[in-house]
Amino acid sequence: MRNCFASLCLVLAIGLPNAFADGSSGLRGTARGPGDIDAKVGLPKEIQDKIGIDQKLGSQVPLQLEFVDESGKTVKLADFFTGGKPVIFVPAYYRCRLICNRVLDGMFDGLKRIDAKFRPSDHFEVVVLSMDPTENAEHAGNKKESMLSTLGRRRSVGGWHFLTGSEANIKQVMDSVGYRYIYDEKRSEYLHATGVMILTPEGIVSRYLLGIRYMPTDLELSLVESSKNNIGTLADQIKLLCYAYDPRSGQYNLIVIRMVQAGALATIFSIIFFWFWSPLVGLFRGSEKVRVVIKSAEVSATDVQPNSVGSSHERQA
Repeated sequence: MRNCFASLCLVLAIGLPNAFADGSSGLRGTARGPGDIDAKVGLPKEIQDKIGIDQKLGSQVPLQLEFVDESGKTVKLADFFTGGKPVIFVPAYYRCRLICNRVLDGMFDGLKRIDAKFRPSDHFEVVVLSMDPTENAEHAGNKKESMLSTLGRRRSVGGWHFLTGSEANIKQVMDSVGYRYIYDEKRSEYLHATGVMILTPEGIVSRYLLGIRYMPTDLELSLVESSKNNIGTLADQIKLLCYAYDPRSGQYNLIVIRMVQAGALATIFSIIFFWFWSPLVGLFRGSEKVRVVIKSAEVSATDVQPNSVGSSHERQA
């Protein structure tokens, strides 16, 4: 048994560091994910090179910058990073005719599918920032109301915040998350990639989810990881052991080796449990037997004493 225990420890010691290694820094390119729309199709090469997402995992978002929310109130980004909750950051603009609507609808639909477990405002916040400095609180408010009327889930939009701001502040935030976009004067629209960023409660870029459709597993795991275990359950932590984040696709993929390692870890704990528990059980049972014997002896002594007294009286008679 000791040899088995040592072997399993060796397997984990060798395998775990490799399985959890993440060489995702410095990735660059247009966001591609499930159901993605290729924003670069049909564009000249010089324009294609100017739009995309440069993944800056670990980058700090400037939380001190001021913006205006959908109600016209001046706010700081820091106002949404409270209570140890992660933040889903959505770059968009509210007069976008196609792609931004698909991103917002895809995010709303994805969050609706995990609503029983994680809810906006309760477990995380959603911050949508317009890349268009000419938009204002009215545009932001109309977009939020349009989502309410279309999707009909007012409670779920409680943790959604639609912001507008100055060109300088917008650019600082977009640069911090690696989001590249340009304004096409010929089309009178912004050209940009599709994707969202998951930020830690401190405003650090933790994960990128690419495309316009966001799977429940990707949303759940990215929120749990980014929250630093402030949300989620033990089952979510165990699930994370068997999945690895792929920054190129912006998805979590099931890793067989991690499943094997998780099984090995469970085996180790089982061995430890039985190794130390069995002697304790034996000791407990032994103590219980001693108590039974003592109890039996006491009962026997009690039964014998009256008989002995009775016999003495008979002899005296």
